[in-house]
Amino acid sequence: MPRASRTAVLSAGLALIAALSACGTEPLPQVRALMATQPDARPAAGAMLSQVIGKINERGNVRSSVRGSLGMVGELAAEGTVRYRGPLTDLAFSGQTRAPGDKPQHIELSIVDGVGYLQTPLTRPAPDKPWLKITPGGADFGAKLLSPALHQLHEAVDPRATFSGVETATRIQQSAPDTVDGKPTTRYDLRVITSQAADVAADPQQRAQFRQASEDGEPELGYQLWLDESGLPARFAASQEVAQAGKVSLTSTYRDWGAATEIPVPPAGQVGVFEDLPRQAQQPPR
Repeated sequence: MPRASRTAVLSAGLALIAALSACGTEPLPQVRALMATQPDARPAAGAMLSQVIGKINERGNVRSSVRGSLGMVGELAAEGTVRYRGPLTDLAFSGQTRAPGDKPQHIELSIVDGVGYLQTPLTRPAPDKPWLKITPGGADFGAKLLSPALHQLHEAVDPRATFSGVETATRIQQSAPDTVDGKPTTRYDLRVITSQAADVAADPQQRAQFRQASEDGEPELGYQLWLDESGLPARFAASQEVAQAGKVSLTSTYRDWGAATEIPVPPAGQVGVFEDLPRQAQQPPR
């Protein structure tokens, strides 16, 4: 696959990945056995997280920026708005990705009712269709490649998606005063205990993911959450090693909770799909 095609596929997928769970170092067998028999002395995060989720639902809308590393693809910087509607999270972001040694590539992304719309110079479905449609569970190439990433993006901009249903399986590793954009906050280092989350999560897919993480030697998944003086998120961050990409670390910063938001959907005539492997990826290297 040509370098440009590899970059297109990776950029499309990784630009959708948001706040991935941090990979912790696996404890020695003796330590794991001791952890299993000793009560966890760290403070429970359930009550705090329930309050945070309630406040997010009350405000509904927020402006956000996303910054971070996309591993071998490079850096992502984007600005946009997020709208929380019940279990759904709609969003619209505009920004750029930049791979080492390459020029910045502009990116536009919207997700409405769970369906993603992506526009980058390297992922045009057709000359007259600049937007790529990504439908979760779709049979086309783009959906198969990127649908799993939609779930990750949901978590990147919506702490509710990360913690809802597993509040009782989350502990506060530590907390400390901090500032975000010059405003006072409290930073919480949180740990989701995967074995417990696999038992209490209401969603079957979520249970399976936590169970797999536990079996793969990840006893805990780490996140950082900054809360402002009103108890609303000011920042949310996570990182993880991603196969074939390296370390992906993304941070969402929030402002103007409750502000009116507009989440545009591209005109239908400008939207297409990749039914199969994109034509440029099928061409042999020159």
